[in-house]
Amino acid sequence: MTLNAWILRFGELGLKSKSVRKSFQRSLRKNMLELAQKREITLFHHVSGTQDHVSSSDSVDVVEDLLSRVIGVVAIDRVVKLDCGLIPEDIAQDVINSSENVGEKRTFGVRVKRVSKTGEINSREYERRIGAEMISLDSQLSVNLTKPDEWVKLIVDNDDLFQIKYRIQACGGLPPGVQGDVLIQLSDENLMLEAFLVMRRGVRLIPVLDSKVEFIEQLSNYDPFIGKRTLEHEMRGHAFDRPAWGIMGLTVEEAEPFIGKREEAVKTTPISTLSPLEGWTEDEKKSLLEHFIKPSKNEMHPDIGSWVY
Repeated sequence: MTLNAWILRFGELGLKSKSVRKSFQRSLRKNMLELAQKREITLFHHVSGTQDHVSSSDSVDVVEDLLSRVIGVVAIDRVVKLDCGLIPEDIAQDVINSSENVGEKRTFGVRVKRVSKTGEINSREYERRIGAEMISLDSQLSVNLTKPDEWVKLIVDNDDLFQIKYRIQACGGLPPGVQGDVLIQLSDENLMLEAFLVMRRGVRLIPVLDSKVEFIEQLSNYDPFIGKRTLEHEMRGHAFDRPAWGIMGLTVEEAEPFIGKREEAVKTTPISTLSPLEGWTEDEKKSLLEHFIKPSKNEMHPDIGSWVY
């Protein structure tokens, strides 16, 4: 059985404190494995140093579509294990042998990440010796470390060597369920897209009233626990369903029976009405929909410059 492998890249999760980051990562992994079970995909997960690795014998396209829907994952790196040993010159030979562009004029750059301190060669020395050997093996190669035609990205982990083949952008955000619950009446496509944006902020959606099943099912491809209340833990160890803190697609009066406020609660947060698509253009909404339908193939903001500047 051949296992394909990927490394999950986190973005915003890395800004959290150590304890919060670990809690959020546990939620992310739980969501990911539940999504895999729902789709009947066999997924193996393990942590190597600070990196989350997943592997599977299922179709590469199917697994990458699943992983690109794991909210909290910013990018997915497809990795392949190399069996050439850890000597830089042997690594260069293996990389050249597997290249489809040998003999063509092109630029390249080498990046090496040592997950563990193995041997006496540091990352910079690996990069220098691999690059020099590749040039001696293919005279059409030249170095460009700013924007090369080909990146050679390698990971040294104990006695194993991995090459990153390509990167796929995922949906990012925070895993659903870590930032409380929001009530929603899913009545149209616009609300579904707004729900997706809110889910990316770590929210668990609780569909109520006349929410349409087809929209709930599409959102469940990102949060397998949609509709299930998150828990609030007390110092004494008791756990209660957490009251909703926001609403979408319904009025406060309509939401009142579903908020879940406990009578003994001393302090409660006023209910917020959310409308995250406010101010978006029709083209931006179209791009968001395309990303929602096929996140591994479409960026959420193709014109990212208009959002940054």
